[in-house]
Amino acid sequence: MIIDPVQNSMPQPPPQPNSEFLPDYDSVIRSQPRGYFRNVRPRQPVTYTFTDWASDSMLLLPPSTPESPGRVPIYQVSASLNLNPFLPICYVTQVHRGGTYVGELVGQFEFSLNHRRGILTMGDVTTRISNIVSSINADPRHLRWDFNNSHLRWDCRTTLDDGSPMCICYARDAAMTQLASFVPPAPDASPPLPAATLTLFPDGHQDDLFDHIILSALIVERKLTSNL
Repeated sequence: MIIDPVQNSMPQPPPQPNSEFLPDYDSVIRSQPRGYFRNVRPRQPVTYTFTDWASDSMLLLPPSTPESPGRVPIYQVSASLNLNPFLPICYVTQVHRGGTYVGELVGQFEFSLNHRRGILTMGDVTTRISNIVSSINADPRHLRWDFNNSHLRWDCRTTLDDGSPMCICYARDAAMTQLASFVPPAPDASPPLPAATLTLFPDGHQDDLFDHIILSALIVERKLTSNL
């Protein structure tokens, strides 16, 4: 029997889960080529960590385990200034899949420095953030997110002992399913700041919810710290 060395060296796809169990997070991470991440529903909540801000970007990393010490970045978050002379000066935040700028652009948003203008682009849709994010009962810490078929609720009314907001993301369904929790550092905390964390519950990994959750979390945080 002759074995094709090229075919034999090709990476094999991970086994498909059967109907009796779902793959755990570690097996999913180890089965993917480096720099690639596929949303698979884990059994337990997974806590992701934002790296420190480095010049113009930061990464969202999965947890490290003894079985999978190398952490493959899930998203890269970058920021820059838009100095278009016909528009108010604004911050532009971009979220790319993976750990570099060459990854797929998940979405971007911009907020003006001294103006209430805010714009979101996700996929082929560009719209005002005020059309997507709205307060509940006029509370700036309790917000809705409505974008295409994604309907979320962010409740940031709880503050931890160190001053950090505890933001809980729920699905807007009858069960009010908890999808994620987001804990950024307190805005007036002294450096070094603790790492911001984003915990996704199993249902938060479904379909493209992860994309909506990270974009909405970053927009909510920007609104909380800027009173927009």
